[in-house]
Amino acid sequence: MKINVTFLIQIISFIFYILFCIKYIWPYIDNILEKRKKYLFLKFEKIKSAKLKIYYLNKKINEKKKLNNILISKMDNDLKYIKRKLIEKYKKKAKYEYFKIINSAKLKIKNKKRIMYSDFNNNISNILYIVLKKITYKIFNKKLDNKFINKLLKDFNKLH
Repeated sequence: MKINVTFLIQIISFIFYILFCIKYIWPYIDNILEKRKKYLFLKFEKIKSAKLKIYYLNKKINEKKKLNNILISKMDNDLKYIKRKLIEKYKKKAKYEYFKIINSAKLKIKNKKRIMYSDFNNNISNILYIVLKKITYKIFNKKLDNKFINKLLKDFNKLH
């Protein structure tokens, strides 16, 4: 290969072009690349810190969930305890009311029985009075006075 003037001029111009690029263009491109590198590094750091924050927030959330679950189970146990106590309290009240109603009903029944026995005794006395009056009238053909009949009824009551 022959080296001629054209070739030499091309080599020299290429060298000047490279020197020009190194001196003026390359710093500009390097500056842009450096800015981009810093920008990407900052974004990467932000992403990293965001991931770290998310990790710690998730950890806190899980701890809060555990704490809430513990509190919920404690509240649930407290509510069950309160429920049992209220049920026991109202069972006692219901038992008290039950016995109160039963005793009241027994007392009413006793009073009714007393009234019925009293009415029964009065009715028996009246019936006996009428029967004795008719019997004595038939036997003796005379009316009895109230004193005699009352004495007979008293004697009858003493027997029973």
